[in-house]
Amino acid sequence: MDSNSAPQHLVGQLELRISANSVGLYPLPPTNITSDLLATQAMSPQPPPNTTDVICLLSGPLDDFLKYSRQEKSKWLIDIAHDICDPAFLRGSLLVWNGAVQRWRPVAHTDPLTASIYLYDVPVGVIVGLSKMSTRTGKSVTTATGHASTMADRVKRRDGVCWVTGSTYPLKNSHICPKRMGDHLARTIFRDFSSASPPIPNLSIYDERFGISLSNNLDAYFDIYELGLRFVSVTQYECHVFRAETPGWVHTIFGELMLPTTMPIMHGRTASPPQPQLATNPPPGLIRWHYLQCVLKKFGHADYKTLPNIDFWELPLRMEGDSDDDGTDSDADWPSAALDRGRAVQASIEDNEHRHRVITDWIGTV
Repeated sequence: MDSNSAPQHLVGQLELRISANSVGLYPLPPTNITSDLLATQAMSPQPPPNTTDVICLLSGPLDDFLKYSRQEKSKWLIDIAHDICDPAFLRGSLLVWNGAVQRWRPVAHTDPLTASIYLYDVPVGVIVGLSKMSTRTGKSVTTATGHASTMADRVKRRDGVCWVTGSTYPLKNSHICPKRMGDHLARTIFRDFSSASPPIPNLSIYDERFGISLSNNLDAYFDIYELGLRFVSVTQYECHVFRAETPGWVHTIFGELMLPTTMPIMHGRTASPPQPQLATNPPPGLIRWHYLQCVLKKFGHADYKTLPNIDFWELPLRMEGDSDDDGTDSDADWPSAALDRGRAVQASIEDNEHRHRVITDWIGTV
């Protein structure tokens, strides 16, 4: 698509684009990333092609976007556009196509999102590298010793309870970044998304800042980028569910349950670090990176997903803690775990209600 021509209107759809001549492409990563230098080289874009084309970054029905922008309106999309295109420096601005006058106009934070084409516009001469995508390619059986176990112990001691439900057991050490990414790429994410935080020498992917405590049900969503935490303040986040709902069912803190249900709904629920005063909590930037991965999984356009080397490099071999389950075999690793648990909870609730009615009827006959 030509960035100089009038973009085609898509009824009911929202699209986010960027001019291809502002986007550098990533080189083929080395077979193994064994140093910060190699990680930096793998994350350094090459000069862009000389073209007038555009790259579509996000697309989807407006109603789906509104589910996540909520009261933030256009600020939500502005933040996401920055995180995709320039998370460390935020040098671009968001424009929207005004078909009535056939030109782009700036977008304000308070503007309502509309079914329109949006453009992330960067200053002349600025070349950006788009945020890479994490696919979390696989899991494997692990041991209960070493770095993964130590990290899990520290995260659980720091938090003590689930960030969302406040429950104390069972708790999972939910990894913000996949461990197969390795230390060196994890440091580049920390640098780009947490530039306001002091640098941490020799930061490891097993550092407790890369983990939060969640219940088994919520970890199953969080681990595959179907539950994200949207930043509200340093002590508060908002749960956003990116998993498609089965008709007649709803995502609750206990999993997906049949409607109607009295169980707390997950989408929009508050999440908070249990000990917000601790310096070992994940900085908001890391959780912002995880939230972006959720958005890209749901709304990422094929133009973006098929760019050369746009996926994060990950270790091709099994490594300690691969299953993201604190170093033990996890019972939450099958794809339908949250759905199956939700149905089990629903059945248990209905059984208890039936027992209560039977007892009540019996008492009434005595």
